[in-house]
Amino acid sequence: TDWRDWPYFPGDASVEAPDGYFRILGRVDDVINVAGHRLGTKEIESACLLVPEVAEAAVVPVADEVKGKVPDIYVSLKPGYESVDGEVERKVSDAISNSIGKIAKPKHVYVVTDMPKTRSGKIMRRVLSAISNGKDVGDVTTLANPDIVEEVRKLVQN
Repeated sequence: TDWRDWPYFPGDASVEAPDGYFRILGRVDDVINVAGHRLGTKEIESACLLVPEVAEAAVVPVADEVKGKVPDIYVSLKPGYESVDGEVERKVSDAISNSIGKIAKPKHVYVVTDMPKTRSGKIMRRVLSAISNGKDVGDVTTLANPDIVEEVRKLVQN
């Protein structure tokens, strides 16, 4: 069998620029379809990071009866900052609305002490997505900080 004619799809989007080079646009599975609008999770996360108090941000899709999916936002704050009376949550929501548009406004913004991460430091968005959607998080034994999962779950359920 000659494999050269088979399509290969790595899950990344790219575009060929006029200069002949390919520009990598990002992962195609990092998109949330909100009421027919395709929103990139990286763009939403970047908007969250415009808020000076925010150290890290993670965006996950959550089911919505009207829009299909909507973003849920998880943010951890820089040392020395805390959210008082939902101030940071409002700033994050406003930053998203102003940067991307009202269609990207999150259903919830959760301020967490830490994110569930792999040992190499990558945020485990599948765990956050499972929590937001009320599903089983699956195996979390490989996380660098498995105790944070229960802390985040309690925050979301309250």
